[in-house]
Amino acid sequence: MIEHPHHAKEAFSAEILERIAHVIADVEAATNAEIRISVRDLREASEADLSIAEVAKKEFVTLGMHHTEGRVGVLLLVLYHERKFYVLGDEGVHSRVNPETWDDVSLALKDHFKKADYEGGLRAALLRIQHHLKGVLPRKKKSVNELSNEVVVR
Repeated sequence: MIEHPHHAKEAFSAEILERIAHVIADVEAATNAEIRISVRDLREASEADLSIAEVAKKEFVTLGMHHTEGRVGVLLLVLYHERKFYVLGDEGVHSRVNPETWDDVSLALKDHFKKADYEGGLRAALLRIQHHLKGVLPRKKKSVNELSNEVVVR
């Protein structure tokens, strides 16, 4: 049986988070998307009755992702203890991709997370996002990095 760390901070070391931030930067260099990853141990008490989609929408706003030029934010939310994740693209992204895009990204996460390969899961998910967005949301010549590439873990 695969041993999973008890807390997200144990699964995602500082070194892993730094490497993932570099992958985010690489994906953003290849597309016009602004990507954030939020890994949370638990929901907040006020979120107990919310669906994961609703939690993701709340986190999206909390991280200020709805303010990007062209509404090109993509959030990858991981609820660590629940073993759930959700990918949310803002309207400027979601309107350009096939609805199954986010299922494909989630599948990449699921396959790796089952094996406790958390870094591999995030890396695979980011590369799937790049694959899906490269043609429909190409990088602009004067694109500015509007959001931090740092992974939020709490």
